[in-house]
Amino acid sequence: MSNRSDATLYTNSMSRIRQRVDLIEKVFKGSMDLDSDAFTAELIFLQFRKILEEMAFPSLAANKEKYSEAHATFSQHWNASRILEAVSKLNPGFYPIPLGAPTWNGEIHFEPIDSGFLTEDEFAILYQASSEVLHTRNPYREGDPTIHVKYTVGEWISRIQTLLSWHQVVLLDGGSWIVHIPPRGPVQAFPTQPADAPGVNTSEG
Repeated sequence: MSNRSDATLYTNSMSRIRQRVDLIEKVFKGSMDLDSDAFTAELIFLQFRKILEEMAFPSLAANKEKYSEAHATFSQHWNASRILEAVSKLNPGFYPIPLGAPTWNGEIHFEPIDSGFLTEDEFAILYQASSEVLHTRNPYREGDPTIHVKYTVGEWISRIQTLLSWHQVVLLDGGSWIVHIPPRGPVQAFPTQPADAPGVNTSEG
């Protein structure tokens, strides 16, 4: 079963995601003057790409060998669909399950969120767009140089935050955690107990 060091590895990844989101917001709002729209875009989409990488691996935290295997092969994949396929083979339940804020009715209850969050398909779209922004375009390449990213930077941030603010992660060892990423302060991961009814009921064990 997973232990506290596994949870620390996971929450550290989530903390870095929060830091990268904060950096994107500062750049996007003009708090950091980079003197170039191109430099601004590159910094923003570098952070998006790193956020997606931080999302892909941590559910393997309860199995160090599989975690290392994912990291070793990740550099070989530049296509997001292949990355998702590789990680899902190691842990089919790797993708976070977004939850609403907890309610209390004799026990803590979390209701799953069904819209407004970063989906697996959008993960692939954002990863591909980030890769295109970061690669220097061949000046002789024909066609429209515009990179289509589907949402604005602000909308991408919102969808990532909706996915991760409160979420459940299924671990490779069969366990799961409820994870909370507050605006400030420590990221927390709580072990869960399965519920028979829709939603998630949990107590810390």
